[in-house]
Amino acid sequence: MKNNPLTTANSLRRQAEERLSTGTFTPNLNNSEYDNLKLIHELQVHQIELELQNEELMLAKVITDELAEKYIDLYNLAPLGYFTLTMNGEIIELNQFGSCMLGQDSLHIENSLFAFYVIDEDKPVFNLFMEEIFRSHSTETCMVGMQLNENIIKNVLLTGNIIQDNDHCIIAAIDISERMRLEKESNELKQFNNYFIGRELKMVELKKEINNLLYNIGLEKRYPV
Repeated sequence: MKNNPLTTANSLRRQAEERLSTGTFTPNLNNSEYDNLKLIHELQVHQIELELQNEELMLAKVITDELAEKYIDLYNLAPLGYFTLTMNGEIIELNQFGSCMLGQDSLHIENSLFAFYVIDEDKPVFNLFMEEIFRSHSTETCMVGMQLNENIIKNVLLTGNIIQDNDHCIIAAIDISERMRLEKESNELKQFNNYFIGRELKMVELKKEINNLLYNIGLEKRYPV
């Protein structure tokens, strides 16, 4: 079972008592003196409890700061664009890769509309994509053309999901233009190969037919097939 970030009150009390375990009450005290000494003891225990709790708070802050730094590094150095958008598609935060994708400084991109970078014919696709994210509260994907760095239009795969406050979503953007180009070239090469393979098969069949015709009229075969 996962421990709580801070030690429980009972555990703090036990640790405080252990720190004061060397001190004992003086015997043969009257009730008033005993009550006063007991009160002092309780105050000392409570003070040590607060000190222990403060130590754990400081440790928790150090751990939280370290995790935050790791998150920032992962967010900024990820090899894809991350964008935090409002419900109307306004960019309120982006990482370094996202800024490089759009070819502008992040200060000039923040508070602009993400749809501004989507080509006109794909804006309806992007708008539906955003609507589905906030409607379904689930991961949605779409592919759109975007005008990226140096005004070059690229094919971009968008994956989005709503975040905890339900008023914003985070979008991951991957430029898949090169992948699509390679797939297109691969398909074209397959079509090219299929065409010539089919052509060769037809030539073999034609040669067989010519050989059969020559054989039927008493002549030697012309093709070694």
